[in-house]
Amino acid sequence: MINGELRPTFVRERQRMRSRVSAGTIVTQWMNLVNWLNDRGIRSLADCDQTVLHDYAQHLVTQHAVRSSAQGVLAALTRLWAYDRLTARPAGIGRPPWDEFGIDDYLPAVPSGGGENQTEPVAEQVMGPLLVWAMRMVDDLSEDILRGWAEGHRLMAAGRANSATPEGKAALLAYLTPLIEGRASLPTTIHRGRPRFAREYVQGLTGAAKSQINTLLVREGLVAAAAERPGGCPLDVPVTGTIAGSPWRDTLDLGETDRLMIHLGTACFIVIAYLTGMRPGEVLGLRTGCCSDPEQGGDGTTGRHLIRGKTFKTATDEQGNHDSAGADQDVPWVAITPVVNAIRVLERMVPPGGLLFDKAAHDVAGRRPGTGIAQARHDAGPHRGVHRLGERRGHQA
Repeated sequence: MINGELRPTFVRERQRMRSRVSAGTIVTQWMNLVNWLNDRGIRSLADCDQTVLHDYAQHLVTQHAVRSSAQGVLAALTRLWAYDRLTARPAGIGRPPWDEFGIDDYLPAVPSGGGENQTEPVAEQVMGPLLVWAMRMVDDLSEDILRGWAEGHRLMAAGRANSATPEGKAALLAYLTPLIEGRASLPTTIHRGRPRFAREYVQGLTGAAKSQINTLLVREGLVAAAAERPGGCPLDVPVTGTIAGSPWRDTLDLGETDRLMIHLGTACFIVIAYLTGMRPGEVLGLRTGCCSDPEQGGDGTTGRHLIRGKTFKTATDEQGNHDSAGADQDVPWVAITPVVNAIRVLERMVPPGGLLFDKAAHDVAGRRPGTGIAQARHDAGPHRGVHRLGERRGHQA
């Protein structure tokens, strides 16, 4: 019975039913039923007719205060009856009365909140500044962050590709000799919480090869010196973003580009989730190109930006089973300017056609476990509107 599959017609008539579910979803509820039957001297499912199931449902109302929980139990018992009818030797359990006459009379009363999200909202004193600074990071600081990230990667890649040449050695000595002789701070990055000489940064900066730097490191004791006199790794990129009329950074440093990219991705998520009302899983499922620029109409006016994505919570396949790949949203989401800006920033952070929150692109330090969107959806899926950040406010077109 557990391995059985309900008929498509049966599933279509009961929209919340799936043709097949895991054993753990139903067996516990079946065992609770038979224990209840056994306590009342009923030894066979054939004796569990509609009247007995009615009494059991009345018993469940006293055990489950949450309406959705009680509904899940009754669905498991409906499945037991449906599976029994599919077997070669049916036990003869009766049809649940809630399946025939309606389920409302067998569920706890609808809460006074009317089914609204009961999660405590984020306080205005927190949400207001959080949203404002998320938008400022996207609108005012993202260009500097993306530029610094690209320059850092260019330097590191160039450094790794360098070959040993006299010119590279000369440039290396010209760069490091004054720092060594003056006992000045040395370029370092943080590795496992400790400063480490930034070899690849210096390679990219000077054109020296790894072997040339290693020779100098050993001869001058620069590994120990870098731990004692750690310094920055400034990037040669302009800083254009401002805060209160002043540049927000004197310069961007290689050591902070990873952290700033993570903050930028987080800021984009906050802006999109809060200003569209999408569920977290819907935001995480967006891909590049999901919000194309609107075309100009014949009257010269330009339409709104619309976001076309997927829904996961209610996605079903042709047989009525849940489709983990999601289904195209029937009605697109309206995107106001801050949301469009956030999407455009994300589209520069991930490959074309990729997920806007692709784990491979956003986990820049490679520290988080998981398998990308599947893991992200697992983490976010059950929590509709985490802290009501993306509370659904009817922003759909």
